Amino acid sequence: MENILVTSYLAGIEEQFIEFISKKELTSKEILFIPTAGNVENYTGYIDDGIKLLEKLGYTLNIFDISNESQKKCYQEIANAKIICISGGNTFYLLQEIKKKNLVPLLKEKLNNDCLYIGESAGGIILAEDIEYNKIMDSTSLAPELKDYSGLGIVNFYPLPHYIEEPFTETVQQTFKKYHKKIKLIPINNKQTIFVDDGKISII
Repeated sequence: MENILVTSYLAGIEEQFIEFISKKELTSKEILFIPTAGNVENYTGYIDDGIKLLEKLGYTLNIFDISNESQKKCYQEIANAKIICISGGNTFYLLQEIKKKNLVPLLKEKLNNDCLYIGESAGGIILAEDIEYNKIMDSTSLAPELKDYSGLGIVNFYPLPHYIEEPFTETVQQTFKKYHKKIKLIPINNKQTIFVDDGKISII
């Protein structure tokens, strides 16, 4: 029972987000917002933009950086969350921090059950079986402790965010050219989303 929204840029998909949420029976307006992937990025304005959008729409955010918290605290916050949003940044660093706290099994359990999930860029890529395909767009050197690139394996496709969008125009096209015949890539630009609703995939 997946209820997943994957986007390149959260602030660019307000209408799709409202449509996605409107179809769900929510009892909570609180979102566990995990900005960890941005820790190793020079520019993080997109995180601020996403936060502003969610707050404008009336959500209360619990901004929670898993890299700075204990495993026990991470387990508590994720286990209690009804809506989880993981924002963009370096995919390899994000997965490294998730695995350091052994959060993969818990996240898979949550996403396969009652939790709504919003994955922005890196937050969407980690849902794939493997994230190695993103090496062209993201540097693996920022995650020196990550030796295994297997992702959460929640979806049967590989999100390719920022398609033909600056500053990723060249790297995203290189990624598509190298991998589109090998794996099931789904490219999206900064104003598109991928919905996964009970196994049904739609792109809007």
